[in-house]
Amino acid sequence: MIFYKNNLFHLRTNDTSYLIRIDDTKHLVNEYYGKSIKELEDYTPYFNKWSLGVGCSVICDKDLSSSTNLDILTSELSTTGKGDYNSPSLILKNKDGYIFDFLYEKYLINKGNKTSVLKDLPTPKECEEELVIYMRDQLSNVEVELHYLVFSESNVIARNVIIKNSGKLETHILKAMSYELVINNNDFEVINLYGGWAGEAKKEVTPVKHGTLINDSKSGVSSSRHNPFFMLKNKEATFNNGEVYAFNLVYSGNHMEEIECNFLSQVHVLGGLSPFCFDYLLKENETFETPFAILTYSNNGLNGASQNMHDFINNHIVSKLFREKERPILVNNWEATYFKFTESKLVALAKTAKECGIELFVLDDGWFKDRDSDQAGLGNYEVNKKKLPHGLNSLVKKINKIGLDFGLWFEPEMVSENSDLYRTHPDYIINHPGIKASLGRNQYSLDLTKKEVQDFIIENVSIILKSANIKYVKWDYNRPVSDFYLSDDKSGEFFYRYMVGFYKILKEITSRFPSILFEGCASGGNRFDLGVLSYFPQIWGSDNTDAYERNFIQSGLYLGYPQSTIGAHVSATPSQSVLRSTPIDTRFNVASFGCLGYELNLNEVSPVDLKAIKAQIKFYKENRKLLQFGTLYQFSFMEKKNHSEWMVMSKDKKQAIYGYFNGLQTINPEITTVRLKDFNNDSLYTFTVREQEHNLKEFGGMINHVLKVHLNPSGLLMHEIMNHKTMSAEKTNYLVSGDALNNGAIKLPQEWSGTGINNDIRILLDFGSRLYLIKEKNSK
Repeated sequence: MIFYKNNLFHLRTNDTSYLIRIDDTKHLVNEYYGKSIKELEDYTPYFNKWSLGVGCSVICDKDLSSSTNLDILTSELSTTGKGDYNSPSLILKNKDGYIFDFLYEKYLINKGNKTSVLKDLPTPKECEEELVIYMRDQLSNVEVELHYLVFSESNVIARNVIIKNSGKLETHILKAMSYELVINNNDFEVINLYGGWAGEAKKEVTPVKHGTLINDSKSGVSSSRHNPFFMLKNKEATFNNGEVYAFNLVYSGNHMEEIECNFLSQVHVLGGLSPFCFDYLLKENETFETPFAILTYSNNGLNGASQNMHDFINNHIVSKLFREKERPILVNNWEATYFKFTESKLVALAKTAKECGIELFVLDDGWFKDRDSDQAGLGNYEVNKKKLPHGLNSLVKKINKIGLDFGLWFEPEMVSENSDLYRTHPDYIINHPGIKASLGRNQYSLDLTKKEVQDFIIENVSIILKSANIKYVKWDYNRPVSDFYLSDDKSGEFFYRYMVGFYKILKEITSRFPSILFEGCASGGNRFDLGVLSYFPQIWGSDNTDAYERNFIQSGLYLGYPQSTIGAHVSATPSQSVLRSTPIDTRFNVASFGCLGYELNLNEVSPVDLKAIKAQIKFYKENRKLLQFGTLYQFSFMEKKNHSEWMVMSKDKKQAIYGYFNGLQTINPEITTVRLKDFNNDSLYTFTVREQEHNLKEFGGMINHVLKVHLNPSGLLMHEIMNHKTMSAEKTNYLVSGDALNNGAIKLPQEWSGTGINNDIRILLDFGSRLYLIKEKNSK
């Protein structure tokens, strides 16, 4: 809800309030953002009060106010040249200089389908109510609109800025943040996500001290280096208690987030387009729009803020067709065959996948002309007849006949130097005309600022998608941008215009094929952001499928993104990324908290692993909606505790799945206490472990302690036994109360500690894990 009274706007969600005041000088001031507060006739008690200012103050307009110093004002929009020396959210320049001072003119409140939709950038969907505040710089006649979208159920405020040049002078935009928030430092820490290829979404915690912290990307994409999502939390905040703000950006390109703590311990939080190599010319009557930023607050700790973000993404970012739509279980041939596949190999893999219960077969890289390695072929859309002599449609029909849907890999934004497209159109790549272009992964980036390139991609992808019964697309992107250039001194506009072209392509293709499930990918999670999710319901989390590494990656992503948006696969062991071996059940247990897939040669796994995979898929199907769309909680981080704990809970709180993931095994491990949240205190619940089997290889020569004859643990006979025989893990089946689950009364069985074994011992080993199904008694 949005209320206006006495020059004050009160934006309310179910649990938060955001107060904006028009001050005496007609500047906009943020007076409060936090837990929901009641409406009042007089909000004066909530205002920041600087009746005499501070020493060395610059008074912006002494005729209107003797104390208004923009440097200490908690501005909603800060500029340069009028005494505000904090980092500005807007920097403009024309022939008269850099001084712009935007003052309030009017406001508008829109509801329902009358709320704004951006022309060139994705917009959050199904907004309930919108506040638009109009401001103007009197000298230049440049106008600014501040848009605030309210999403009550998600406790989210979305905000962006639109700039219109209503004056006569050409104006350069040098910096344009989507939001600015100023709050007093409450012993804050910043949690941001950093990383690189195969090591995305690592958590970094930094205390807010006097100075400036910057989180940004300059690579042309949102990037795994620094994801645009971050949190600002009180240092005492826990998973379930304490103040946490969270921020994100509906954008897939260069971005920057600034957290500046000034001499008064005011924390200025800004986020939006990166000013790196950014200079956008706005001619008379032209308009520029910044991407929408997403803001939320919770006093229920990290989980509270994360759950707000999850709810918002599932209901207002992901397309309506895929909201709450269960994602299929897939098998991807990449780690099974890489480029070396034939039609018969693919069909054989599909047959075994069907026997396991898998629903979707995905053909990855290598299906098009000349694509036998990453050295050639990108940009070609003609099917590789050496590998698929009967064509793509013939293969799809064979896969469909087996009983599986079919999916296909594309990398439409790239071109190989050795390709028909590059030989015909070398002008399609991003390149400065006087400088030799740089290669990345043996390929060039296509220039999406060019309409002819956009049209080429749209039409060729559409031809393939129309040619066969394709239900899923993996859309990859395997190198960042270099050599960026636009003629007529417009290179400062390149990165923005590139993203406008990118979104035009996505919008057109997903409009033509609305029922196809698209999964974004950028060498894994190098473009994991809300802009991509506005068109593609899910994104491949990382090329790293090692279960232990994935635990860190997914845990980081969960802070800002729901599990329904994260592609997660079970692969072979040892992992190709780190050469680490992890149990087959841990690989599944981690991947089950996401959109499940398998990426290994099912025809080469051992009989015991194949049996495990069939059991995993059965369990996942039985609990798919809960695992993909349940409310997600985290209770411990692997970085802190040498174990992590995740849980998904149904909306009615009658069912949950709790996951416990071990790091390195220690001697004399403590008894594990289970302390969860939000169960109905007065209800009874069954607490049952998902049945798992131990591979006998885990025990090595100790197996001889229970055998009547001694066997060589490395011998052929033992190898054959281990491929067919397993040992059941411990059985746990409790009846517990909801208040016991909420208050840490549940204890799990003793772990292996080297003193012996019985049916109750919980053998985790390095990287072991368990899933526990929690069900309210008598619930279906």
